[in-house]
Amino acid sequence: MKIQGIDEFFHLNPFISIQLRGWREMANGLLGHFVRSLDDKNRIVLPPELRSRLDAEVVVSRWYEHSLALFTESEYALFAESLHAQGSSDRNTRLARREIFGGATLVGIDKQGRMSLPDRLLEGVLMREDMDRDMVILGDWNKVLLFSGLRFRDMEKEGQVNLDEALSKVEATAHESKRAAGEEAAN
Repeated sequence: MKIQGIDEFFHLNPFISIQLRGWREMANGLLGHFVRSLDDKNRIVLPPELRSRLDAEVVVSRWYEHSLALFTESEYALFAESLHAQGSSDRNTRLARREIFGGATLVGIDKQGRMSLPDRLLEGVLMREDMDRDMVILGDWNKVLLFSGLRFRDMEKEGQVNLDEALSKVEATAHESKRAAGEEAAN
């Protein structure tokens, strides 16, 4: 039997079609671990693997664990709407709003993939500005995280993330969501 084209191949091989469709969806996320150095103008070159998935301008904001987060404007809007919906009556929410909204800035990425990080955002990220010029860049699915290289190494040594525990929680949540979706579909 001669297969005429790729569509016919996927029609005859639905398992492969499902697997490839899942891979395409997965490949839309921001993934990877990279190390890049800040230059003397506080510019960093984003890896092509991430740059190709970002807009020409990104929103840079302070984030957890003395890091920075880079969002596309549309992803930042989703996050900002969620934070805004929480109101401002709670003290911790007000603090988060000040840091996230007041600390955020729109930054351009040039054709070489360089972006300048504002001094005011780097102040809380770098441990020692004169010695801490390497940045760890992590894809975090819908955003990119930037950590000071020194701080990231310290975090790894301290074991702040217990991977087994974190993955167990994620797996349990995924199974519960899948079960709930199956029950909802049955009703």
